[in-house]
Amino acid sequence: MIRRWFILVFLCLIILILLKDLYREAIVYNPLRGIEAKVQEAINNSGKVLPVFESGWGKEIAENNLFSPSRSPVQPKSQIQMKGVEPPKKPEMHLKGIVLDQSGDYIAYIEKDKAKAVPVRKGDKLDDVEVIDIKEKSVDLKWNEETISLSISKIKTIKK
Repeated sequence: MIRRWFILVFLCLIILILLKDLYREAIVYNPLRGIEAKVQEAINNSGKVLPVFESGWGKEIAENNLFSPSRSPVQPKSQIQMKGVEPPKKPEMHLKGIVLDQSGDYIAYIEKDKAKAVPVRKGDKLDDVEVIDIKEKSVDLKWNEETISLSISKIKTIKK
């Protein structure tokens, strides 16, 4: 029983010492206490005042506060040279086939810029290319006020 009381009292003393140290080092800590003592000592000895605190940055950083509401990003002034606008590149179009559907309308399979062939009907738009007319062996397209004709007349067909 005495051992228990001894251990309990010992732990209480350790806790009190740690609380005193916590209070002194964290709660009432004054980081300028050592500097103030040195300044007072210097004043008493020589009568000359030494600088107490020296900032870790210059005036430029202090004047350009990062969190200032008046601060805005500085845009570098670059010299923009005006170049002539290049005309758009004509798309590379290939007619892969024409099919007659159940309603009697032609459906053309057109490959644009080496992409997968897409089925289009008369009046459809394939990006910036509009299908004007689809005939049995040719397709007329309109691109930037220019008419493009695609044909499969070179391909032999089987006649019944």
